[in-house]
Amino acid sequence: MSQRADHGRSEVYAAELQAFMGTGLEQVRPFEEIQQLFAQVVSVPWWPRPDVRLRRSRSDAFSSVARFRAGQAPTISLAKGQMTVATLIHELAHVLAGGWAGHGPLFRRAQLDLTACWIGVREAEWLSDAYAGFGLGIGERTWSEPPQRGGAIAL
Repeated sequence: MSQRADHGRSEVYAAELQAFMGTGLEQVRPFEEIQQLFAQVVSVPWWPRPDVRLRRSRSDAFSSVARFRAGQAPTISLAKGQMTVATLIHELAHVLAGGWAGHGPLFRRAQLDLTACWIGVREAEWLSDAYAGFGLGIGERTWSEPPQRGGAIAL
């Protein structure tokens, strides 16, 4: 998807910063910690894409990405400076919503679901409020409702 066609991308990034900047969600962590959270998310029966892969980006990469290639499992590549919980949840939301969803309403629904389920309801509310502040709508799920996890993750 081209950046031009990805309506709301810059607003999503701004909303994420507003919601999470200064919290532990934006703290750079060792890859192994991020990998543990990734394994927790993709191993629950609710997660629809058990074939997704996580890897480190090239050493010269500045941004993280979820890649979708025909006939291959989606791959999330995390840049060294973006080894954060917030970035992992962002990239997992791309996988859950589908590569074609960009940063649109379906992506935002996926990110809110993942945040509420794996980080906490309060943090999902921060993100939802930030989305509303930027005039960003939330789409309807095309997947089943995520499980209730009973609180924030421990990292």
